[in-house]
Amino acid sequence: MTNDEVWSAVVRWIASVSGVTVIRSHEGAKAPALPYVMANFTGMAQVRAHEQLIEYTPTGQTTPENKPEISAAPVIEAEWRFSVHAYGSEPTGILRPIVSASKVAQAMEPMFSALVIHDVSQIRNVPDWINNGWEPRAQLDLIVRGVTRDGFIVDTIDETSFDIARAE
Repeated sequence: MTNDEVWSAVVRWIASVSGVTVIRSHEGAKAPALPYVMANFTGMAQVRAHEQLIEYTPTGQTTPENKPEISAAPVIEAEWRFSVHAYGSEPTGILRPIVSASKVAQAMEPMFSALVIHDVSQIRNVPDWINNGWEPRAQLDLIVRGVTRDGFIVDTIDETSFDIARAE
């Protein structure tokens, strides 16, 4: 999965469990009406030090030498981190369903089988001073895990035949 696909899946899932509008951070548009949630993609990292395996697949194309092109894709277990922010009255209550839904397998199904929620942090009450007044806000961290398969064209695999003869 690409980072963009993961981010979109997380936004859709949060919207389905929170029941409010969810946006990506830094969209450049006017903020929606309150209440709403913003999902900020903060990074992606490998879970293990080494890839699980490398998948070799034909691309269906041929090289200038008329040999089949092969794509090599390391299968890497990865985790994507998000900072999830709620805006509006009772923002901690907006985020509570995310924590609860992360405990129920059936509630996570919209992200299955490609993504699994790995960790959800505590909900933090973080009001902010905006336009000479306090605005209620809340935040939590969400970590999801999945697999990446970024393929690269590699040297073709030459095929050759051979005969085995037994000498007496």
